Amino acid sequence: MPRYPRSWTLEKDLAFHKVWRGHNREWNLGSVDEKQKYLNLLGEEQQRICEKSNPLHAICIMSNHAHELYTLEHLTTFSNFMRQHHGRYGRFFNNKHKRQGKVAQDRPKTSAIENDYHEMMVTFYIHANPIRAKICKNASNYSWSTHMLYAFGKRAKWMKDIRIQFPNWYLNLGNTWKERQIKYRKAFDSYLKEYGLQKKHFCVFGIGSYQWLFDRKKNFRSIWKDRQTIKITSPPE
Repeated sequence: MPRYPRSWTLEKDLAFHKVWRGHNREWNLGSVDEKQKYLNLLGEEQQRICEKSNPLHAICIMSNHAHELYTLEHLTTFSNFMRQHHGRYGRFFNNKHKRQGKVAQDRPKTSAIENDYHEMMVTFYIHANPIRAKICKNASNYSWSTHMLYAFGKRAKWMKDIRIQFPNWYLNLGNTWKERQIKYRKAFDSYLKEYGLQKKHFCVFGIGSYQWLFDRKKNFRSIWKDRQTIKITSPPE
């Protein structure tokens, strides 16, 4: 499958799921200080580059990968943010372990999300990661995700310098924070019962309904075909 550029796969004002995975699935976020450093650098680059754009909605840091959920507002700004954040963390990790070479497996995987419903489901998927990995039986017992913020309004210490913006689907759960938290917990529990232990393999075309994904896939292939035709038929300069 061709590697499509993000200018094709992501769309302005659509949420997207980002996964950053360790090279060869190594534990590049295995220790507490590594998770904390990754988050500290995320907060610093968020404030320095993104300012008030490309809001972060949810996050879960595992030992060999990180899940993040954003809304795209400025692609170039977000690309610069990722490059600086991951580059700085890579240098920290290599210096700490006195090693050289790749820290990440590849460029981060980013999948656009069709609508609020699917964004909610991706949020549940992100927050359920520690349960699927059998690290804990209750997502509330895992401190390196935003689950407790959504479920009980509790901010972990590492959130101090990170700007997290609740998405519209969450705000629409109720008129008060308490009402939203109660409804979120019920919806999350229902998700766990139905889908909780299933591992999703999100495709490059996005996350959404069958028709939406079909249309995007068809469009990508059409653009790719036109692009290859131009390369073949264009005379040499």
